[in-house]
Amino acid sequence: MSNLIIRGLYENTKKSYYSVIKHDYDIPIILKILCKYSQSNQSECRVLDVGCGYGKKMIALDAAGYQVLGVEANPQIVEANQKQGMDCITLEEFTQNNDLFDIILMSHIIEHFQPSDLKDFMDAYLDRLKVGGHLIIATPLPTEYFYDDFDHVKPYSPLGIMMVFGKHASQVQYYSRNKLSLIDLKFRRRHYRFTFVRARYLRIWTTKIYQILEFISTLLCLMSWGWLGRKDGWVGIFKKI
Repeated sequence: MSNLIIRGLYENTKKSYYSVIKHDYDIPIILKILCKYSQSNQSECRVLDVGCGYGKKMIALDAAGYQVLGVEANPQIVEANQKQGMDCITLEEFTQNNDLFDIILMSHIIEHFQPSDLKDFMDAYLDRLKVGGHLIIATPLPTEYFYDDFDHVKPYSPLGIMMVFGKHASQVQYYSRNKLSLIDLKFRRRHYRFTFVRARYLRIWTTKIYQILEFISTLLCLMSWGWLGRKDGWVGIFKKI
C-alpha cells in the first residue's frame, strides 16, 4: 500500500512539474489583445490559427468563445486534433476554399523562415484576412537560447516586419502586396532559463538539481506576473489596411 501511495505522489508531482514548466506565456497576452481589438463579438469572430500544432492556443481561443480554425502542415497532427474535436485542416484542404477571416494568428511561425520565403508565406495568408482585420504575431527575441530550436532560422522584430509590410516605403529588397499597420505591441516575460548547463543535455546526477531550479524559477515568474523573469519574446497585433 505504501508503495502505491508513494507512486501516486510521484506521478502527481511529476504532472504538476510539467504543467508548470510547459506553461504557455503567450496565451494570456493573445487573449487580452483579441478582447481589446476584435471588431465583432467573439462568437462571430473567425480566427485562423496558422501552424496550430497540437492546438493549445486553439483550445484557449475556443474556450473564450471564438470561432477557430486551425491549419497545420503535418497530417498526423491534423488527425490527432480532429479526434480531440478541434476544427483543424491540412494545407491542401485550406487552399481549396476561399474563406476570409477576421483574425489570423501566427504564433511561433515566422522565426522558421528565411526573409524572402516569409514574405511570400505571410502574403498568402494575408490574402485571406479581411481588410480591417487583424494579424497577431507571437515570436521569440534573439536570446542566447534562440537557436536551441533546431529549425529556428532568424529572429524578427516588429520594425523589420513593417519595413516590408508597412505602408511607407523602406530601403529593402522586396515589398508585400498586403499592407499592415502596427497598432499594439506587448513583450512576453518568461522565467529565467539556465543556458549551457550540462544537465540540460545529459542525464547526469545534476539533472534533478537543474530541474528543481527551473521549476522554482518558473513559479517565481508566474507568481510575480513576470517581474521575476526576463523579456524573451514579443506579441504584436497588426491591422490590414
